[in-house]
Amino acid sequence: MQKVVVRDTQMSLPTMAKLFGALGLAATGFITAELICGKLPPGTAVQGLALVAASFGLLLGWRVIGRNPGRGRVKVIERGVHAAIYLLVWTMVFLGALQMMREMSRGRYDGPSEALIDVLAQGMRLGSEALKLEVLGTLFCGAVLSAMLAEWAWKRWR
Repeated sequence: MQKVVVRDTQMSLPTMAKLFGALGLAATGFITAELICGKLPPGTAVQGLALVAASFGLLLGWRVIGRNPGRGRVKVIERGVHAAIYLLVWTMVFLGALQMMREMSRGRYDGPSEALIDVLAQGMRLGSEALKLEVLGTLFCGAVLSAMLAEWAWKRWR
């Protein structure tokens, strides 16, 4: 016999915590992407990376940071670190996909599976070059600060 799972059909309302978390992490993503662009080797396709990272930050700030406010300081830091890790992973996957598209237009791949596998390799290669101390410090400090701002907004406009 199969088990039926019913989801809650009511959407949770937007809150100030979600808004502050989203805007804070979007700003963090934009600033971090600008730092990453300066660290990448010349000729790397990074057009629009800052806006894409800000978009990822907006989404992740809303879904990760602003989801459960009011749980204490340790959870605030934990949510900020989780959001920073998610933002970093999504940005590296995006960079890998950009580079894969660039290589695909040159006819480098024999098939689609080879191109998809190369997304991870390109992302890891660019990520290892882009991950410097000031980039990581900006990313994690900005994400934790965004989580703290979301917590403050939740307490202020509860």
